[in-house]
Amino acid sequence: MFIRWRVACALTALALPLAPAQAAHAAGYERVLNGGFDAGSKEPWWSSENTPSRVQDGRLCADVPAGTVNPWDSMIGQNDIPLENGQSYTLSFTASATRDVAITAIAQMSGPPYTTPVAGRVRLTATPQHFEITGTSTVDEPKSQVAFQMGGATEPYTLCLDDISFVGGVVPPGGVRDLGSPVRVNQVGYLPGGPKRATVVTDATAPLTWRLLDEDGTAVATGTTRPHGPDAMSGDTVQTADFTKFRTPGTYRLQVGEDKSEPFAIGQDLYGRLRRDALAYFYHNRSGIPIEAKYVGEAYARPAGHLGVPPNQGDTDVPCRPGTCDYRMDVRGGWYDAGDHGKYVVNGALAAWQLIDLYEQAGDVPLSIPEQGGALPDVLDEARWELDFLLRMRAPTAWCTTRSTTPPGPGCPWPPPPTRSRACSTRSPPPRR
Repeated sequence: MFIRWRVACALTALALPLAPAQAAHAAGYERVLNGGFDAGSKEPWWSSENTPSRVQDGRLCADVPAGTVNPWDSMIGQNDIPLENGQSYTLSFTASATRDVAITAIAQMSGPPYTTPVAGRVRLTATPQHFEITGTSTVDEPKSQVAFQMGGATEPYTLCLDDISFVGGVVPPGGVRDLGSPVRVNQVGYLPGGPKRATVVTDATAPLTWRLLDEDGTAVATGTTRPHGPDAMSGDTVQTADFTKFRTPGTYRLQVGEDKSEPFAIGQDLYGRLRRDALAYFYHNRSGIPIEAKYVGEAYARPAGHLGVPPNQGDTDVPCRPGTCDYRMDVRGGWYDAGDHGKYVVNGALAAWQLIDLYEQAGDVPLSIPEQGGALPDVLDEARWELDFLLRMRAPTAWCTTRSTTPPGPGCPWPPPPTRSRACSTRSPPPRR
């Protein structure tokens, strides 16, 4: 989750209007869940790792840190908010802060092109105030996001939100979103000889009876839960069920009262795909190439990033930082380092080496990538995508040979050719280890 909202906020915040929120109304359905926090839980609202949040006096309150730079460095939000093209929306909420501050409230897509149909800047004081912000969507996107951005604070403060509402759209939501069974298990599964615990969301204070059901619905083990009380992260009151002693492989459900968990497995081969799935990270994060559905599925497919397609300027004609050099380079390709779409030679070189070392130590791992089945092993094909970017990042030889200042220009390759000027030939190579 963290990476998903960070990407969206990093790419849309530049377009946010900073005008005061305008009071208005939009007809339609309520799209957020638990906007009043009346039950004492904050689910399904999330907050940044550096911004701990909790329900306090019937409001969602968060401790906003000082020292962050970007608005999206400190956030509260809710995902899976639908947007319908051509429909108007109203984001309304009550907010206060322990000191006078300004925050940004938005509703935006959580994927390319990160359109933000509703956005406004509001100023808060210690007195709770009600705000309304409106906008019209130009996209159809069922998995958008409502969020509050608080980053950039020079001093820490506490923000409290209540009566959050996002109304609009004409397509019925089909009822309240199902957050799943209150009997929550590890859906990856459990190893036969490992610990096996589940969490039960319940207001009950006395232990409850649990039953482990096989695929035929027959109870193969029973026991009682252990009351835990409030969960610090979710705000839910929970109990735990421990069925560690059951070791027989198979597919099961855990039942508590009338509620059953999602199916899960007990088996030795749970992590057989883990190595391949982990290595899929690299293709998903390639820059400068379409990520195709036939390799990643429809949910993760996207157009090529940073190839000069509006609104970004692309990586094919990049100038130097002003005052450091006078050339431009084509540095397309490589891997994005994280959700902010940065590309770094140090981080990328280390990751490329790790792939090459993996091949030397363990051989090839078949990957779902466009180059699969080619002359090179798949792992080396993936490493090459980054290596080609690293080669493009070298300073042009002509610039290194004509510079007359010391030290040499950044990126001048070693060892220098015989014709290189003193400016690019006086650097000593690093010692061997």
